[in-house]
Amino acid sequence: MLSTSPLKRILPKSLFGRSLMIIVTPLVLLQIVSTVLFFETHWNKVSRRLASSVAGDIAVVVDIMRRDPTPESQVWLTRLARNSMGLELEFTHGEVLQSVTTSGNDGMERTLLEALQIYVRKPVRIDADSLDRHVIIEIQLPDGVLEAITLRKRLFSSTTYVFVLWMVGISLILFAVATVFMRNQVKPIRRLAIAADNFGKGRDVEVFKPEGAAEVRQAAQAFLAMKDRIQRQISQRTDMLAGVSHDLRTPLTRMKLQIALLEGNEGADDLRGDIEEMEYLLEEYLAFARGEGTEKQTDTNLNGLLRDVTNQASRKGGAIDLHLEEQISLTIRPNAVKRCIT
Repeated sequence: MLSTSPLKRILPKSLFGRSLMIIVTPLVLLQIVSTVLFFETHWNKVSRRLASSVAGDIAVVVDIMRRDPTPESQVWLTRLARNSMGLELEFTHGEVLQSVTTSGNDGMERTLLEALQIYVRKPVRIDADSLDRHVIIEIQLPDGVLEAITLRKRLFSSTTYVFVLWMVGISLILFAVATVFMRNQVKPIRRLAIAADNFGKGRDVEVFKPEGAAEVRQAAQAFLAMKDRIQRQISQRTDMLAGVSHDLRTPLTRMKLQIALLEGNEGADDLRGDIEEMEYLLEEYLAFARGEGTEKQTDTNLNGLLRDVTNQASRKGGAIDLHLEEQISLTIRPNAVKRCIT
């Protein structure tokens, strides 16, 4: 027994499944590559620029406070930062940071920390958890701690996730459309397989027409041509054998008359029995040939058919032991099966 590889066991067995896999696999790989490249280039670049913008504003504030540390300047600077920079400032004189952020908890904090280290170059603490929509940034200055609060949306682009969702959504729509089209392409192949299976089992294939792609139509037309040739060959063979059997009835009748003239001679009875048996076989074959092209297949209760055969044999003096386990229903030609059994 040949062992199959694990990959072959995983792969779908049907044509529909394999066709979908051919369509979906490149689509999924394209989405993965596009998403990775998008995050590596666009999203990271935008995040760094947004963080650099916030860090640059804070660096300007720190530089102004260093140059003019008067209370009047701080009031003016606080109003300027609120109106022009989107920063809420609060300076606590003489305070020292209890802890310093050295590594961010997520990508946004790490990007902001790197930007602050480049532009501000002072000990900082980033708190992105206390407020839902804001981020708190504390900077250690020589004479105190400057607290700056900014909106969270200034540090990342929400359209990034919208773009990814749109991309995934469009891919799902394309996948659904491809599934519908592929199912319509596979249906004619399934119909052709069912028609070939029914014809191979001797069932009638009446309602079948070529449809689908050009290659599928070509295969269906070849099947119909093959079916017609086989049926024509069977019909010609049956007609020929029926003609031969019919022609044999004349010499058999002549032989029966000659045996009647030899009545009382030794061996005449045995010869008469042989001729009657041959005549019976000819009649049975002629009956079979007449019903071969006309009798239709029907759903038949096989148990009832066998009972009829045994009852007919019993009336002729035969003894048949019939034992039936359960009800069996088959699509057959009842008279042809009866002739085959008897």
